[in-house]
Amino acid sequence: MRSVKRIGLFAVTALIAAALLAVACSSEEPDEPAPSQPAPAPAATTAPAPAPAPTQAPAAVAQPTMAPAPAPMEMASDITITMAIPSVQEQFGDFENQTYGGAPGETQMGFFDQLLVHDGTDPLAPFAAESWEINDAGNELTLKIRDDLKVNTPEVFAGQDFGYITADDVAWNMNRQNAVVNPSLGAAIGAQLGGTFGPAEAIDDYTVKAPLVTDIFWGIPISEFDINDTTVRLDSKAAYEAVGAEAILLVPVGSGPFTIGEWVPNSHGVVHAVPDHWIEPPHIGTFRVVQAPEITTRMAMMETGEADIASIDFARLRELEGKGLKFITTMSDKDTMTLSAIWPGNLWTDTNAKAAAAIAKGEPLSDEDGNAVPAGIEPWTSSVYEEDHAWLGCPWGDLCPYEDTNNPPGMSDMEQARLVRWALSHAIDRQGIVDVLQAGLGTPIYLELMGPKFPGWRPERTVTAAMIKEAHEKYGDSDVLGAGTSWIEYGEYENAAEPDHEWPWEVPTDKAEAARLLDLAGFPDPDGPGGQPRFEIKMNKYRCETGDVCLEQADAVAADWEAVGVRVELLTEEYGGVVVPRMRDRTQAYPVVKNCSVETANYPFDWPPPPSDSTFSRPAWGCAFESKFLDYMYININGERDKQAREDLHLDMVDYYYYWQLYAGMVQPPRGVAANPETVVSWNSRSTAAGFWGRPQHIVPVK
Repeated sequence: MRSVKRIGLFAVTALIAAALLAVACSSEEPDEPAPSQPAPAPAATTAPAPAPAPTQAPAAVAQPTMAPAPAPMEMASDITITMAIPSVQEQFGDFENQTYGGAPGETQMGFFDQLLVHDGTDPLAPFAAESWEINDAGNELTLKIRDDLKVNTPEVFAGQDFGYITADDVAWNMNRQNAVVNPSLGAAIGAQLGGTFGPAEAIDDYTVKAPLVTDIFWGIPISEFDINDTTVRLDSKAAYEAVGAEAILLVPVGSGPFTIGEWVPNSHGVVHAVPDHWIEPPHIGTFRVVQAPEITTRMAMMETGEADIASIDFARLRELEGKGLKFITTMSDKDTMTLSAIWPGNLWTDTNAKAAAAIAKGEPLSDEDGNAVPAGIEPWTSSVYEEDHAWLGCPWGDLCPYEDTNNPPGMSDMEQARLVRWALSHAIDRQGIVDVLQAGLGTPIYLELMGPKFPGWRPERTVTAAMIKEAHEKYGDSDVLGAGTSWIEYGEYENAAEPDHEWPWEVPTDKAEAARLLDLAGFPDPDGPGGQPRFEIKMNKYRCETGDVCLEQADAVAADWEAVGVRVELLTEEYGGVVVPRMRDRTQAYPVVKNCSVETANYPFDWPPPPSDSTFSRPAWGCAFESKFLDYMYININGERDKQAREDLHLDMVDYYYYWQLYAGMVQPPRGVAANPETVVSWNSRSTAAGFWGRPQHIVPVK
């Protein structure tokens, strides 16, 4: 095993491309947006012209050594389960025609087997790939593919035999879905694969080798878990070549437990079970989705028996029991959506780490106009610093454009703002949001990336200024970022207002402590509750990743802040058209209630910060707070081979997020759906960061 080491410039620049997908697939829009009116339904997918002779199955080979497969599940071929969802989107059979990595249904509907899956502990557990390894040099991935991945024949290609998924299919898919190997690719998913792998090659029928172009050991992006919003879907190469690109355009063909049937976008879609699937023969015969944009319509469909399952908004959970319905989780209890008040505008680095690494390597980045992207950035010119906001600190001294006149004697602007953010975090009644707005489902959360469901959760842990100062001093070995003691916030720890104060991981609701910290920060309550405010703050809210209830969740936070003397103006600006550009340009000065990019608590305890929390997301959307500390963690956790060393880095990273309160965590609701208990028992799928539901092979019906 390797110890913590310096990550070279080559590895850093390779991470540049790897950051692009997570930026492209960031939480810029809520999941499953509901159209106000369904579009007219096009004709259903019809059978293509006759195809060439079928591809024959490969010759049998010796079975690999592996753990015994689970006993086959009992299947009820006559059972159809219908799900009402906001929007029925097109399904793509040709990956290259996807415009945004494809609709979630491509992996959710069960058309494909995944190379690796999350087995409850390991997000890189073997599945279609019976084993995988990275060589000692860290520059090559080897995959061993199962020999029994029979390709299914959809009804539109009846009579065709497409053989088996082999190493040739896997290499073909890895290369087609890699934006560097395949520059014509339009799907956003290709950026992540391009930043990770060179051209993959089938060495024999069941062995694939792919060069690694970067050090990335915590999580290679080929798992169903959807690391950095990326996986590799296993289209059948034989089917593509047999029927042609035009015929297969809208007909996914793979070795998964379902095949596509009639599919009419903006209306309905049907998938059929594969009863002899190698490991996951479904419990049901048919899964049907029906478009119903309005939640009231979806609930009515369940009451009348038109639907068995429906997408549900948390705001309506308390109505389910009275209608004879129930909420069921669709993944593990760790697969939660996280929700926070994000604090954009804290811009603490003058280096674009992505551009700096490229320049150092002699391969400077270019913008869309062909101009070289400079390594230096000037955060003090951002409009977030045009005025002195109580919750934002400007660390840039004389370069700060405003005159700072409200700091208590001896207190810096950075420390004042940190105390304010801590005060507002203490004010939030997280459990109240869970109990009242989420029907008691889910738990509080204290950062977007740490809470009771996360690995490494330590409710008793506290953080001090000395601990974060020491972390800076450990990280002095960066080619791109310099020593940790040179980073702009390093000087703040010696000047902490309460240097020995222990800041808790489990942030209690404590309005008295919130008031004390606001007083300490120089914002006393001038005439008590209900009088003049300590200061005024704006906050953006919209229909975020938790659905309509997100608006009420934001209202609850605003009320808590008002209760400690802070006047809140809630902004309902259009998120995609107004807030997203400000986040992209690093000009968003107000907190936003949403999920930034951590979409499950089921990560291992050795993962890096998301690219969106760093300059690696530039020039695209990001969470709009930046520091060299987080850039360092992104580079070094990705590139560290030793798991314990990655966990040590991750712990320091979490402490840093806590100390500076870059997220005021709120709640982590579970992923799930509404179900009719008379027809559905459960739907317990494997963990993934993609979507609230999927893989209908795991639906257990009432029989």
